[in-house]
Amino acid sequence: MRTELAPEIETTDKRAVRHALLIALANGIGYLPFALTIPILPGHVTGRLHGGPAEVGAVISGYALTALLARPVSGVLMNRLGTRALTIGGTVLTALATVCYPLAGSITELIGLRMLLGVGMGVMLAAVGVWPVQLVAKDRQGWALGLGGTVNYVAIGLGAPLGSLIEHLVGTASTFVISGLIALLVIPIALYVPEVRLSSTSERADADQGRAALLGVVLPSVALIFTAFGFAAVSSFAVAKFDALGIAGGAVVVTAYSLTVVLLRVAGSWIRWEATRPVELAGLFLVEALGVALLGVADGLGLGVVGGVLIGVGMWQIYPMLGLFVVRSVSERRRATALSTFGACFTVGLAAGSGSLGLVAGAAGYRTMFLVCAACVGLGLVVAVAAARVARID
Repeated sequence: MRTELAPEIETTDKRAVRHALLIALANGIGYLPFALTIPILPGHVTGRLHGGPAEVGAVISGYALTALLARPVSGVLMNRLGTRALTIGGTVLTALATVCYPLAGSITELIGLRMLLGVGMGVMLAAVGVWPVQLVAKDRQGWALGLGGTVNYVAIGLGAPLGSLIEHLVGTASTFVISGLIALLVIPIALYVPEVRLSSTSERADADQGRAALLGVVLPSVALIFTAFGFAAVSSFAVAKFDALGIAGGAVVVTAYSLTVVLLRVAGSWIRWEATRPVELAGLFLVEALGVALLGVADGLGLGVVGGVLIGVGMWQIYPMLGLFVVRSVSERRRATALSTFGACFTVGLAAGSGSLGLVAGAAGYRTMFLVCAACVGLGLVVAVAAARVARID
């Protein structure tokens, strides 16, 4: 197999694939403390801590800033400490913060624990995001980049209802403790899977290419921010749009989107096609933009579901392909920092998209908001094509 990005393809053996899948499993397990507690934190804040909607929002989003800041820092530390040490350290912090939720006697204390959770998750997710890419050869790097997002979709989809069920069976405090302890299952996986450490010789020999390397990171990262607007739109506003139309069941649009991404990425284990050419990548952005626009003009769930599926089809490969451009643009010793920063840009896009699109929706309505979002995805297309061209030069 040959691609525009990798004229000399190495071949990944089956053992490396199994190890990459194990790290993906660890990624999903490490994400469960967040997913399991999503449905029960609001009730805990308004009930035991006597908070209101504003306090609920502050607690739920409290992890985001520290998680965002921790990821680039983790990339810098990864070359020194290794992916295993950061995975285990981040997991322990995540577990510790979660099991301490019942001990928080005020909103402020709980927000502090959520910020600690953000540090733990940021470190852990950065490490398990880079680890599979280090394990595989060039022919599987795009696949490896998509593993983390796939298992996180599954973790959210299963974790939210499972968290509600556990709370019903054992109560809120016990659910927090169980959620935190589950994360510790990551540790034996991290101890079993080999990590790849660069020798000092390879670090000296592997020099970056200046401006091309910088563009190879910046352009895909900017494109990712714009494509994350589509995810922000479908996850934050699809249900609200149909509620405003008096139509129940808008969550099915989010489900259609998530299932599409998961199924296509699972199928991608056997369908070896990657959108590395500028035209192919532009096609994925156009499909995502079309899905967002259809969701905006939809007056019924049928067209809304079609829009959700199209957004999923577009985002199926956009993240791993942009990440592949980053991987191929930098030296191995800078890969961890570059990928961690790139991954953090999705969170930036999600936060910026949710905030700005919410303002547009409030001022001009949901239909206009989704159309504006589609235009933002179009801007991402332009940047992504430029990124693809820079990557082809290397």
